[in-house]
Amino acid sequence: MCVSKTSNTWRVSATLTSMVMVVLLFISANVNACSSGGLNINSDTRVQPADKTAQTIVPVTYIRLEEPVSAGTPDYLKPPSDNGYAGAIVAVKDANITGKFLGYQFEVSEIKANTLRELGNVLEDQHKRHSANQANNTAPVILLDVKSSQLLAVVDLIQNSLPAAIFFNVANSDDELRLTTCQLPLIHTAVSYQMKADALAQWFRSKRMQHVLAIYGKTPDDQAYLTAFTRSARKFKLTIVESKLWQDSFDLRRAAFSEIPQFTRTSKRYEAVFTADSAAQFAYSLPFNTYLQVPVVGAAGLKALGWHFTHEQWGARQLQNRFYHSVNRHMNEVDYASYVAVTSVASAAQHGSQLNHDALWDTLLSDNFSLAAYKGRSLSIRRSTHQLRQPVTLAHEDALVTHAPLPGFLHQSNELDTLGTINATCKEVL
Repeated sequence: MCVSKTSNTWRVSATLTSMVMVVLLFISANVNACSSGGLNINSDTRVQPADKTAQTIVPVTYIRLEEPVSAGTPDYLKPPSDNGYAGAIVAVKDANITGKFLGYQFEVSEIKANTLRELGNVLEDQHKRHSANQANNTAPVILLDVKSSQLLAVVDLIQNSLPAAIFFNVANSDDELRLTTCQLPLIHTAVSYQMKADALAQWFRSKRMQHVLAIYGKTPDDQAYLTAFTRSARKFKLTIVESKLWQDSFDLRRAAFSEIPQFTRTSKRYEAVFTADSAAQFAYSLPFNTYLQVPVVGAAGLKALGWHFTHEQWGARQLQNRFYHSVNRHMNEVDYASYVAVTSVASAAQHGSQLNHDALWDTLLSDNFSLAAYKGRSLSIRRSTHQLRQPVTLAHEDALVTHAPLPGFLHQSNELDTLGTINATCKEVL
């Protein structure tokens, strides 16, 4: 019995050894075949890098028309010099990781100009550099950081040099802009004021707060935000007890503690203060200084934003880390809007879209197009206003509070459509 058991063990061992030898010979034969130009058995599951000489270059240009910073804005509240452009840089790095396998590469540049004429001169030089890509029908991607009053003129100027360009508004929240530019190849990845106002109104309703004091500044953006919040108040049945225009009648650095309580005193009680202050002139001094000790929201206190650096869910922490290591500061909502703009083009290419203007535009506005962008939901673009549907972050200076839409606010087709203007009709621009 002992001899028989040993003999059987030896036979099993020999059989296993033979099988291993056969497998090794098979692998070796295939490796040799691949190295000599033969058939690769994994060719249907492995993505081969594209030939660099045959790669399509997709030019991305961040365009900013410089605006003078208001004199009363504290240095620590001024936007960084690379505001928005830094998001495009990180997005290009991420997109090119996949792009090198699919035959395209993004190249990003920035244009800062003080006047339209200065911008035109720079664009003429860029047109010469990108002429080869235009010959291949590649659509240049233009990221716009421009005020509403100048945006149409900037788009018109760019289209004269780059007629195949696709534009992304990454910094302007004006709702009127979304209703007067829908005839243009312009997508808004910046969160609109109406989306922000609706997010704040949902928070008010969830906290059973109804009476709000509104304080707004003198800029067109402040008026636009107040108008949006007024619409949200009607929509969510809030009461604006009073709307006050901020008066620069005292020095905030010295008299905020004594003057703001008097300014925020009203005949009717309120449960919160909404602020619209795009130039950072006064809102930062309102928390803990109001006549009634209530939450401050809007431009200070609880803010409705497209992005906040404390957001870390759904893989956002990795993006936050990559961004910080690249530019040595935190990502803000303009950076994120730029990031999403570039990422949406890269995603369209990954899903098989050609990179010419018509094909890319049709893909981005398709009902089947969706984008995963670290917000826990699939993002898409509204056909009516070209606004990117996305959750709105509610956060204060040091922490995330929540994301809107909040639980309980439902929509028949897409809960993200509880935020902002939907089913709008494009207005004719005279």
